[in-house]
Amino acid sequence: MEKNKRLIKQHMKKVRLRTVLTVLAVIALMIVFALKAPAFNVSKYEVEGNRYYTDDEIVNMGHADMGVNIFTGVDCSDIRDRLMKDPYMVRVSVRRKLPSTVSIDITERTQVAGVVYGDSYVVIDEEGIVLRKTTVDPKVTILRGLNISSMTLGEPITVDEDVLLRQCMEIITSMQENTMYFKSITITEGEAKAYVLDTLMVRGVPDNILTALKNKNIQLVVQELFNQGIEKGTIKVTGDNYVYFTPELES
Repeated sequence: MEKNKRLIKQHMKKVRLRTVLTVLAVIALMIVFALKAPAFNVSKYEVEGNRYYTDDEIVNMGHADMGVNIFTGVDCSDIRDRLMKDPYMVRVSVRRKLPSTVSIDITERTQVAGVVYGDSYVVIDEEGIVLRKTTVDPKVTILRGLNISSMTLGEPITVDEDVLLRQCMEIITSMQENTMYFKSITITEGEAKAYVLDTLMVRGVPDNILTALKNKNIQLVVQELFNQGIEKGTIKVTGDNYVYFTPELES
């Protein structure tokens, strides 16, 4: 009698185990079927944080495909790694948003200057990182008077006149912080020529120009000249923080 009870219990355990395994198998098949349903095919890529590149350019650079399964056809790490190879990228985050959207959130470096290099421009960010080389005007402040010794995409630019480069970048930073814009800066030992227009120049020692920018003295003179319709001449900045204008565009 006891033996029969043991056999019955063992049989029931096997039956329950088979039932559980069958249910789990059915659930697994249902999940696999559901995940492969068209509802989980990628229909949209959301791109945020980009300023230099367009949404479509970001998607193409990441080799991010439309219409693929969001689980089996999208490798978030691969998309991120491809984008991070571009020197403009500081940070890239890629994640799935069920059922059919992939989010790409990026932080780009900001191009602030173009260093003249023969007939080309080497575009850099505020830290001097090389972003690209172009023969087309990059529409940023152009730096002249610097001799590039080495440049590698994604790495800091190297010039023979490292002190002059630092001074140029300080002027650009102050320019951005104090509501001013220079089309170009030509710098030599002890002097900078910062062009508001091709025919209107600010001239002085870099440190004096920095001080006059922070004190808004240059901005006040420029605004007054524009109010009078004057777009040609030289704004001189002296060591005593004195700013004055002469109608001649000095060479």
